Amino acid sequence: MVNVSFLKRLLSVGEKNVLNQLTEFTDLGGEASDLLKIMLSAEDSLDQLNDEIREVERNGDDVAIRVKRDITGGAISSNLMENLVTVTETFDDIIDKAYFISRELRRMNLYHRERNDTAIDLIGSSYEIFSRMLDLIKEALSYVKRMLKASDIDIMRGIREDIEVLEEKGDELKDDLIDEIYRVADSISYLVFTHLTGVVHKIDDMLDGCEDISDLVLTINLSLTK
Repeated sequence: MVNVSFLKRLLSVGEKNVLNQLTEFTDLGGEASDLLKIMLSAEDSLDQLNDEIREVERNGDDVAIRVKRDITGGAISSNLMENLVTVTETFDDIIDKAYFISRELRRMNLYHRERNDTAIDLIGSSYEIFSRMLDLIKEALSYVKRMLKASDIDIMRGIREDIEVLEEKGDELKDDLIDEIYRVADSISYLVFTHLTGVVHKIDDMLDGCEDISDLVLTINLSLTK
């Protein structure tokens, strides 16, 4: 007689292997977040930091290519392939956004003209908010890593709720900052306005990506336990 439980465990080996590989993204995302935080407070050496984040982004691309190859060429259930590919692409997109932000910070660092006191103060306070949001992203990524390694569905659900709380905190920081930017919009240049609003949206997108990943990881694991 065929042992159904054994067959189910055998079929889930490929998916579990992919989920384990995805933890590489959480480490790369944490590294990129740390480098961005350094850039936010640095007055020079931004070119070097930008290059370091570019290297992280390239490493992320390499991981994405390898994992996608394993998904499409390995022992993966066909009904889970799409979700696993989406998780991989969302992880890769988070790191791509980190590189985008690093380029924006570098460009703004080179911009010295037409900065009045209002603009200088706003940039400084905004960068402090960015740093706090990056802390939330790094924490969310650590939760995602725990989720990828977890085997208990209830634990995964709890981690998913923790990530949602972090995402909501990020939304509050983003909305409050955008309100402040609009409040002083007449006193700053269009360049400063677009820089700050663009970066805060990208950082918020990174945090949203962590929440999206947690949803998909939970869905995948629920499918494996059925």
